[in-house]
Amino acid sequence: MGKTRLAASIADTLNATLVHLDDGYHGWSGLAEGRDAMIDTVLTPLARGQTGRYRAWDWERDVAGDFVDVHPADIVVVEGCGISTPRSRELASTVLWVECVETLRLERLAGRDRGEFNAFYEAWDAQVNAHIAHNDPITTATVVVRT
Repeated sequence: MGKTRLAASIADTLNATLVHLDDGYHGWSGLAEGRDAMIDTVLTPLARGQTGRYRAWDWERDVAGDFVDVHPADIVVVEGCGISTPRSRELASTVLWVECVETLRLERLAGRDRGEFNAFYEAWDAQVNAHIAHNDPITTATVVVRT
């Protein structure tokens, strides 16, 4: 089970609101930009008991899409590469890191995306690796899950 399915299962079990960071990335080169926007416009307002709002990304047209409101809830699960930063960790009660060997990650990607996104994989992976090096999400996680 990967991070998206695990997050969905946790959210379902806890009757929590689920936010997918994939919906807020600003395209294939926008991991940091989308993550920071999600922290500023969703996590920070939610921590204050206010409604958060982000602009969904239209992946087919590669442009910003509609706005999505995220209402305050007892439990909010935010799932996605890059969400764990020092700023977001201050707003979270629990941070999970899902660790997976690269061969299995690539198998899952191939099965899910049927090769459509192969051209973007190296650049995306470089952004993920830069995030890990800069934000240390693994050793600062509350829980590490290995799949």
